[in-house]
Amino acid sequence: MHNPLIPEILTLLHDHPDGISEYDLIQALEGHAAFEGMEREQSLSLFQIHFLVMNALYTLQQQLWEEEQLYLEVSPVKSHLSRATQQAGSGAALLADGSNLSAYYRDWSHLEGITEAEVEQLLDSFWNRFVVEDLRGPALVTLGLETDCSRQQVTQRYRQLAATHHPDKGGNPEQFIEIRQAYEVLIA
Repeated sequence: MHNPLIPEILTLLHDHPDGISEYDLIQALEGHAAFEGMEREQSLSLFQIHFLVMNALYTLQQQLWEEEQLYLEVSPVKSHLSRATQQAGSGAALLADGSNLSAYYRDWSHLEGITEAEVEQLLDSFWNRFVVEDLRGPALVTLGLETDCSRQQVTQRYRQLAATHHPDKGGNPEQFIEIRQAYEVLIA
């Protein structure tokens, strides 16, 4: 399937050499025939609009690299074009960095037939992961672990601290609860 937003998005990318956000792309494309019948108040329509924009960006990313050796950095915050020589590393490696997202958004089956309930489930999943990531830093500090620790190291450190701070062993109940909550965040 061909994405009808590609020509306009390519023009917008060229018109904004410092980059353009997904929000600004959507605003600039207001009234495009591809968005006909989509109400912005509904999660399903918002997902469809988002998907069309991201599909166009990831399709352009691949095409521009293959045809012109231009690298398109894709991000909801700011997408922008640059010459391959302006990037550290090869363009192929840069494209591979976002390959999971690219594969998702370039697969039309993720858009076709999606329901409002499935979009709500995707949003819930995103926010749950976001909250866990937000809590991860303090949890690592609580357990005294490094960012790159393994699941096994988390469990081992939790057991060490639990053995010392468990209320049944004379430890502080509040401190033990904090340790247990940190452990739950890190193994989730």
